[in-house]
Amino acid sequence: MASSRVLIILLALCVLPALLVEAVPAVPGQVRYLVIGYVYCDTCHLGCEHPLVTYIPGAIVKIECKDDKKFTINYSRQGVTDKDGKFTIEVREDHKDDFCFAVLVSSPKANCKKIVPGLDRVTAILTNENGLQETSPYRFVNSMGFEHDVRGPRCKGLELMYNSDV
Repeated sequence: MASSRVLIILLALCVLPALLVEAVPAVPGQVRYLVIGYVYCDTCHLGCEHPLVTYIPGAIVKIECKDDKKFTINYSRQGVTDKDGKFTIEVREDHKDDFCFAVLVSSPKANCKKIVPGLDRVTAILTNENGLQETSPYRFVNSMGFEHDVRGPRCKGLELMYNSDV
């Protein structure tokens, strides 16, 4: 009998705080989301991330959110990639009814500035009100890429490997 009381008390101590944390409203101005992704240079013109890409430090990326009715931009914030080509952009508000994207702006590499359609923007979900039980502030997005001016010498073998039926 005593062990069941201890179990109930332990269960209440574990579950109740978790429920209370979910019930606390967000503080206005509080950092709500961190959009994280990478920017690369497609050295082989394959249109995807592969072992021969190089990641671009100093590339400018922005987060854009568009209104779901008029499709006008109602939020925009820029960020810059670090030494590893990784960007982290803070978004301090919920965009429940907006279409939000991480978008390439520019590359500091003179030989890798061409923005490739299809590699230039990715969706970013910036709400917790989408039916998922997601409470993490981290929003990981797909990598985006620029295209190198000249195709690298090692690319032929990679292309053959990707196109094989093995």
